[in-house]
Amino acid sequence: MQIAPDQIDPDAAKVVQRLRRYDHAAYLVGGCVRDLLLGLKPKDFDVVTSATPPEIKRLFRNCRIIGRRFRLAHIFFGSKIIETSTFRANPRELEEEEGEINGASEADNTDLLIRRDNVFGTPEEDARRRDFTINGLFYDLETGNVIDHVNGLTDLEARVVRTIGDPDIRFREDPVRILRAVKFAARCDLTIEPETYRRMMEHRSEIAKCAQARVSEEFYRLLRAGAAKRSIEILVETDLLELLSPELSRGLKGEPENDDARLRRARLWGYLAALDRSTSRRPVPPSNSLLLAVLLLPPLRDALDPDSSGVRDIGQLVAQGIQPALERLKASRRDAELARQILLAIRYILPSQQPRRKRPHLAGREFFDEALRLCEIISEAEAQAPELGGRPIVAAEGSEAAAVGEGQDGDDFAPELEPLDTFERGRRRRRGRGPGGPGAPGVGDDRPRGGPNGDRVSVAAAAVRYPAPQIQGLDSLLAAASALVQRSDRPAFLGTGSFGGPWSTRVD
Repeated sequence: MQIAPDQIDPDAAKVVQRLRRYDHAAYLVGGCVRDLLLGLKPKDFDVVTSATPPEIKRLFRNCRIIGRRFRLAHIFFGSKIIETSTFRANPRELEEEEGEINGASEADNTDLLIRRDNVFGTPEEDARRRDFTINGLFYDLETGNVIDHVNGLTDLEARVVRTIGDPDIRFREDPVRILRAVKFAARCDLTIEPETYRRMMEHRSEIAKCAQARVSEEFYRLLRAGAAKRSIEILVETDLLELLSPELSRGLKGEPENDDARLRRARLWGYLAALDRSTSRRPVPPSNSLLLAVLLLPPLRDALDPDSSGVRDIGQLVAQGIQPALERLKASRRDAELARQILLAIRYILPSQQPRRKRPHLAGREFFDEALRLCEIISEAEAQAPELGGRPIVAAEGSEAAAVGEGQDGDDFAPELEPLDTFERGRRRRRGRGPGGPGAPGVGDDRPRGGPNGDRVSVAAAAVRYPAPQIQGLDSLLAAASALVQRSDRPAFLGTGSFGGPWSTRVD
C-alpha cells in the first residue's frame, strides 16, 4: 500500500510544511490516510501536530479555534477546512493515575464515559487514544512513510474494523463509536472484527448516554458518506436500527407484511441506492434536510405525485406525516423546515400528465436545488425499477378534493411552500427584525402570516390545529394516510428515537 504525492491535498501539505518550518512535528492523520491506502478519495484532510491550539493560531491568520471538550484548530482555505489537532493522551488514563494517587480504585468508577479530552501527549499516545486501528495511521510528508503505532496497516490489508485496545473499554468511553464502526464498515467495504462486533452489541444501549445531537449527527453521516443503503442494511442486521428507530426497523423487516409495506420498503431501498449514486457523482454532499426527505418520502410518494388530486390538503398531510420523525430526531428548525419544503416542491417539479399545468415560481428558493436533487433521485430509482413509481391518488370527478387540487395546480402561488416557524418553542418573537428592516415581516416578526387568517404556524402546531387531510380513492391508501396522522404528545427520542409513524403502527 503506497500513497502517491500527487494525491495529497496541496493546502493540507502547506499546513504541515509551515508547522515543520517552525519546529513542530506534523503529520497527515486518520481518515485521509486510511482512504488513500484503500484507493478511495478522501472527503477531507486532517493534520496532527505537536503545536498547541494557541500556537497554531499564531502561525495561521486564517485559523479559528473550536471546541470545548476537544479543542482543535480549523484552518480555512476558502470553503475548505484543514482540521488540525494537537497530539493527545487518553484522559481516562490520567484520571486513573490521579485516582491511584488519591487512593481510588478502578472498581470505584464504573462510568468510563469521556467528558474532557484536552490532555496533550506524544504521537504514540495520540495514535493509541483513537478509536479504530485503521484511523490511527500517520503519514509523514517528508519521508513518504506511513507511521503505524497500532497495527492499522495489518487490519487494512485484512479489511477489518478493530478497536485500538479493549473494545469493552473503548465503547464504554464513547458509545457513538459503535455507529462509527458501522460507517467505516459500510463506506470502506470492511468487515467488523468478531470481538469488536460482540462488544458493539453488548454496549449498544449505552448510546442513550451520549448527547442526542452527536447521535443524530452520526446518523446523518452514515447516510451522507456515499454508503447510505449499506449503512442501513448493517443497522438492520445488527439490530441497531431497532434502538435508533423501532418503527423504521420493523418496516424494513417486513412488520406488518402487506402490499403497501412491501412497496414502501422497496421504495426506500431504491431511493437510498440512488442517493449513494448521486453522492458519488456530486462534489457537494447531501444536506441533512435532503437526507430527512429521502427517508420520509416513501409513504408520501403517492400523495405527492403531480397527478394526485384526491388529497384535500397536501400541506397538512406532509406536516402531520413528518412531524413525529422530526420531533424524535430533534432535527434543527432549519433542517425540519427545508425537508418539509423539499417534499412539497417535488409535486411541482416531477413530470405530470398535465403539461400545461401552471407551477409556482421555485427558482431561487432556498430549497430548490435540493428539491431538484430529490427529483433526480426519485427518477433514477423509478427508472431502474418502474414498479416503485408513484400511484396517483385521484379524487372522484367534481368532488371538493378534486376542485382544490386543480385550483392549487392552476395557481402561480403555492401557500403550502411558504416558510413555517418550525417547532414552536413558546418564545416571544421580537418585532421589526425581518429581512425588510423595521416593520417588515420576517423570522423575528410576530405578526400573523401563513395560516388561516394569516396565522404563522409550526409543523407541530399544524398537525394539531387543522383537521386531518382527507384522501379519497383506494382503501389501502386510506390506511397509509391514517398511519401518517398519528402523533404523540411527547418526544420519545433519548437515544432510542425513531423515524416515526409512516412506517408502521406506532407503539408508545
